[in-house]
Amino acid sequence: MLPLVLCSCSPSPNRISPSEAKAQSEDPDHNVWTGEDLKALLLPVNVLPKKYKPNKDLTADSGTHFGPTGQKPISTDCTLLQRTSWVDAAGTGLASWAQADFRSSSQEEYSEEIDSFRGTDAWTAMTRLKKYAESCTAFKDSYDGTTATYKAITKTVPGLGDESFETVMTTAVYDGGMTTVVSRVGHDIVFSSYDVRSSDLGAPAVGFARKLVANVKAKTGN
Repeated sequence: MLPLVLCSCSPSPNRISPSEAKAQSEDPDHNVWTGEDLKALLLPVNVLPKKYKPNKDLTADSGTHFGPTGQKPISTDCTLLQRTSWVDAAGTGLASWAQADFRSSSQEEYSEEIDSFRGTDAWTAMTRLKKYAESCTAFKDSYDGTTATYKAITKTVPGLGDESFETVMTTAVYDGGMTTVVSRVGHDIVFSSYDVRSSDLGAPAVGFARKLVANVKAKTGN
C-alpha cells in the first residue's frame, strides 16, 4: 500500500462522528498515522537519566506502510506483561506502530511504543488490554534460566489521555519492579514501561507517559 496524506482531524474521545465513520468505510486507513509519523512522537534519550543509552535492537517502526486489517487471536499469556509491549493481548490488528528502548549498564530499561488503530479498534483494544492486565495478578516467567513468580496490580490512572491504566509488577527474585502505563488518545494507544532495581518500582513511567500523550495530542489534535 502507498502512504496516504493524513489529516489531523479526530473523533471525540468517546465516539466516531458519522462523517468519519463514512470516510473509514471508504478507506480503512483514513486518519491513521504512519509508523514514521509515530516515530517522531517518541521520547528522546535525554528525558531519561544520563545512565541510559538507546537500544537499537528494540527501536523500530512500521515505516510508511500499514498493517493488514482484521482481528487476531486474543492472547491470555501473562508473560507478555514482561515484554517490550503487550498489545498482542488485545487481539486487534495494528495499522501502524513505532517503538524505542533504552537500557542502563545495570540492565534497567525504559521502553515506549505508540500504536495506531483503525475505526473503533483502539477502543476495543483498550478494553481488552485492561481486562487482560487485571486477570494477570500472579504469573511465572523465566529469564536466563531463572523462573520467578510475579505479582501484578492494575489500576486506573485518571487525567491521562482519554483513558489510562497502569500495571505494577514485582517479584521476590529481583529487586525493584516494573511499571507499565497504557493510555489511549483517540485512535492511538501509548505504552510507557519502566523496569528498575529501585524501590520506586518504575513509577516515573507515569510521567513519561504524560509526555508521550502530550506529543500525540499535539500532532493529532485529540
